[in-house]
Amino acid sequence: MPDTTPIMAPPGRSAALASQPDTPLEGERYHVYDSNAAPWWLAALWLAFFAFAFTYLMVNLLQLG
Repeated sequence: MPDTTPIMAPPGRSAALASQPDTPLEGERYHVYDSNAAPWWLAALWLAFFAFAFTYLMVNLLQLG
């Protein structure tokens, strides 16, 4: 049965010490950090925003001249 005691930092120390990726858990296992990729539509939304911003800027700068 795995150890279910919470992982805690020593008293008076930073809480970040309790979440070190090199800290062994449940025997020989370690923390596993999975990356969360941004969805494709979020990139499309940013691309549309920058295209609009560039176009808006160019149109307004051309009107000044």
